[in-house]
Amino acid sequence: MTLDGPADASPAGPDFVSHWVKSAPATGARPPLTEDRAVDVVVVGAGIVGLSAALFLARAGAEVALLEARTIGARTTGYTTGKVSSLNGLIYAPLADSFGEDTARAYGEAAENGLATIAAEVERLGIDCDFRRKPNFTYGLSPQSEEIAREAEVAARVGLPATLVDSVAELPFEVGTAVRFDDQAEFHALRYLQGLARAAEEAGCSIHERTRVLGVGQGNPVKVEAETGARLRAGRVIIATHLPILDRGLYFARTHPERSYALTARLRGAVPQGMYLSDESPAHSLRPVPTPEGELLLVGGESHKAGQGDPRERHLALEAWTHEHFEVASIESRWATHDHLPHDGLPFIGRLWPVGERLLTATGFRKWGLALGTTAAEILAALAQNREHRWAEVFDPARLDVRHGAASMLKENADDGLHFFADRLRGRGKEPPVAAGEGRVIGSGLGQRAVYRDDDGVLHTLSARCTHLGCIVNFNGAERTWDCPCHGSRFDPVDGSVLEGPAVRALERPD
Repeated sequence: MTLDGPADASPAGPDFVSHWVKSAPATGARPPLTEDRAVDVVVVGAGIVGLSAALFLARAGAEVALLEARTIGARTTGYTTGKVSSLNGLIYAPLADSFGEDTARAYGEAAENGLATIAAEVERLGIDCDFRRKPNFTYGLSPQSEEIAREAEVAARVGLPATLVDSVAELPFEVGTAVRFDDQAEFHALRYLQGLARAAEEAGCSIHERTRVLGVGQGNPVKVEAETGARLRAGRVIIATHLPILDRGLYFARTHPERSYALTARLRGAVPQGMYLSDESPAHSLRPVPTPEGELLLVGGESHKAGQGDPRERHLALEAWTHEHFEVASIESRWATHDHLPHDGLPFIGRLWPVGERLLTATGFRKWGLALGTTAAEILAALAQNREHRWAEVFDPARLDVRHGAASMLKENADDGLHFFADRLRGRGKEPPVAAGEGRVIGSGLGQRAVYRDDDGVLHTLSARCTHLGCIVNFNGAERTWDCPCHGSRFDPVDGSVLEGPAVRALERPD
């Protein structure tokens, strides 16, 4: 689909498919899990963390089963910007201030390691995924930014390929100083995942799509219950579902979900060839995207807390920003994605919770989960084999130092609590939505209903209570989903099925 000219109407759901999903080759469906069996390791989630961990473990001789609720790369990894980089916005100076330069150095080394591992796998497996080395920039809008300068200084001091540049010549608008990291990369995220999946299967891993996990036990062996009715037994389980579907470890309270938006545009002029991120709020992200018809420009940004605000306004704002700064011939695709931001700036990688070593997880990548997620998979694979890893302690989920990120954690959880209680008391009205493609919460108290009118005019009524912890969902008019404003779960408007966790059960149908 090509969208010509500036948007003059609100976008609507069915067209919101990422460029990666639209342009990836079709692969055969992998069968759901239907039989009980025992394996060494179960991996839950077929994004970059899950598939990488499954591949590393299968190569090491472990018997691995990977379970995916939808299809490979169907959510976060298939909806990224596809930047593979250790320059993750402005992170090194804040990490050095909070934790010390040793932690900032470890974070940078882990990200560079992930970048190198992806490059090696692309070459080793011959994956056709448009992997290209590029410089990556974080730029300031003011002529001289102290934050930008300090980021470059700290990053260089901890051994990263950082330089401070006065300007960026190829952008068609004026910016100030920028941090530049050389020899970073971009790629087609979903094609890369498809290559990993083929390699994992060749190494002996069994992959089961359309197999949602409903529960994971704590015994020895660990028992994994799938929605298909089948059960697996394993010595270790890796929960690689972006945010853990299990509440053990309270990751929903130690991170907050953000929804971000992206589009690809065909320009009348030249497409900038570097990768860019601004330091403004909300930030804007740029990178070129090769296609058989010529290069497109990917533009991302306009993030906000998931389930809050109007996504249609954010899509339109992103399109308006693109038209303001570039000569746009057409908008080729639009999509949105989900990320979880940790309260202290560091991902959580390791044991799911301190009591027990059989459940492992990785989450909280701050929108930079491609390089770091690959290293996370390496750490999890080592832990699953009872081996130590040099970066495991840095990202240990058991860290509970209240000096780091406490204010952020309190603020986000207070916001969640406000929605939990206040949304139950709000007067919602009693009239269902009139227009096709619209949804509305109606009723009051515990009897609130999520009502959606489809394109044929048929009304679909579901409970408005999120099946995770009971917050009242809001309608996402851009993508036509029910979104939880507390912890980011998302649901189909017709049957209530889960589109995004931490929820694992569909919205209930009222009596």
